[in-house]
Amino acid sequence: MKHKWLIFTFFFLSGYIFLIILTFVYNNSLAKDFNEFSTSLENNKYSELVDSNGNVIVYNQQKYEAWIDLGFMKSQNDFKKNKYILNQKFSDDEIEDIKFLKWGTYDTYEEAYIDLGILNKYSRIYPVTQRVYNELFSLDLLIGKMNKTSYGIEPFLLENGILNSQKTINLSIDLKMQQIAYEELLDTVKKESAEGGIVVIMESKTGKIKSSVSLYPWNIAYMGYIEPGSTLKPLLISTALDEHIINPNDKFYSGYEYYPTGKKNFKVTESQGYGMGEVGLKETLAYSSNIAIAQIMERILEEFSNQWLYQKLLTYGFGKKTGIEFKGEVNGVVPYPDDWYEITPFQIALGQGIGITPIQLVSAFNIIPNDGKYVQPTFLEEKTTAERQVISEPTAKMVKEWLSYTVLEGTAQKAYKEGLRIGGKTGTAQKAESGIGYVEGSYYSLFVGFYPVVDPIYTAVVVIDNPKEEFYGGEVAAPVLTNIFYRYAKEKESSALDGQKVFYQDIMPDLIGYPITEAYNILLNLGIKEKNLIITGNGDTVVSQSVPPYKYLNDSDIIQLHTID
Repeated sequence: MKHKWLIFTFFFLSGYIFLIILTFVYNNSLAKDFNEFSTSLENNKYSELVDSNGNVIVYNQQKYEAWIDLGFMKSQNDFKKNKYILNQKFSDDEIEDIKFLKWGTYDTYEEAYIDLGILNKYSRIYPVTQRVYNELFSLDLLIGKMNKTSYGIEPFLLENGILNSQKTINLSIDLKMQQIAYEELLDTVKKESAEGGIVVIMESKTGKIKSSVSLYPWNIAYMGYIEPGSTLKPLLISTALDEHIINPNDKFYSGYEYYPTGKKNFKVTESQGYGMGEVGLKETLAYSSNIAIAQIMERILEEFSNQWLYQKLLTYGFGKKTGIEFKGEVNGVVPYPDDWYEITPFQIALGQGIGITPIQLVSAFNIIPNDGKYVQPTFLEEKTTAERQVISEPTAKMVKEWLSYTVLEGTAQKAYKEGLRIGGKTGTAQKAESGIGYVEGSYYSLFVGFYPVVDPIYTAVVVIDNPKEEFYGGEVAAPVLTNIFYRYAKEKESSALDGQKVFYQDIMPDLIGYPITEAYNILLNLGIKEKNLIITGNGDTVVSQSVPPYKYLNDSDIIQLHTID
């Protein structure tokens, strides 16, 4: 009996020791895989993207992927036994575990291990780094996703070796302005039953894009083009002034209709349906006189060739990519002079016959509020872009002042708001379809503007696609820009006056140092559910938070605030 007990003890201990060794070897192998994979990920981690105020737009998040290791099972000698492992009889609870087990991603290693349950010894758990994107306010169409979309900022940065060059890349986008622009544009598109809309806002002096909203399935601001309509008039008038083709005090007669060069193959009329009589350059811009700009084009052609006009259009930045950090940007269309007809220059004077992207339009128009200098647009906050003088500074300042009258008494009076001086130019461009030509009753409503009139800070373009009610740019597009600038200025002013920081929806604020009651209420006001908030410690002041500041918040995030006295 004693010998039997010794034999049993020996085999029991031997089996136990063997099990410990086997577990150690397996776990050591798993740890080795884990460490090697983790090192590989660390070496390939891409930069986080933040806005101009440090708010996170794209960041890396550590996750754990788990799956059944069929290779491990197949390598065992007894394949039938391995097959039996997946078909053996388990308890009802175990069967339920397997039934709902799926290859997936987990926040922690422990969660993955627990979820795998009885299949742990046939599984592998690896760390992975996922990219988490803020897709609010049409940022998804702007940022794009590396290896998933063929367009956007991130694919451009990846392709050009910028995305892994530093820990954090500061984009020029201002999330608060992006949110306001998105809300105002969406409101107008819905109200006007429009097919879509675009807003692009840039810093006048630097070319940094502060907001870019596209209400389309793809980003037309960089990947599609439209006719500029009357928004081209300020540039043509500026060029004619610089070349001394016209003078600031010149007058033009606006009648019922006009035939450039005296020929009957191209009739020009005013959009109002009647002539305006004698108009100067200020009135030509304020009331958008088609007949006056046609007469100015006649004078240009008396002095210069079609080739000269074509080169001027290229100087404005049309017909070629701006070079902004957006993969998928297109050139637009400016036909070669060899393909022009006799009426083509007059069509161009009215903003027809050429296709330009909204980013090209706002960059070209910005020449005027930027004292005659073209500055290349950019999405990088710390980048200094090249600039070149296109129009003389005195001419640019004069035309800029005239453009303020478009809002005060001209076609953009609906953009007027007390205490908010905005200048700009309206435009209405008839839509064209391939193989059909211009579509009757289908228009783009446009407004390009700058704010404020004195020493402009921002230049912007608004495009409303085929509004069903009003369709003139001054009626539909211009008020959008006013509302954006008004709200943005008010929020900044309010924040500065009360000394409070502006908090962004779905972005984790920095609450360290805040009284716990105030921090708690801030999170509730941001829409965080009470059940997702955990307070630890017995103090009155927040000293740490489980979710880092400026991270994009998901509905499932649990936020823990720790306090001390």
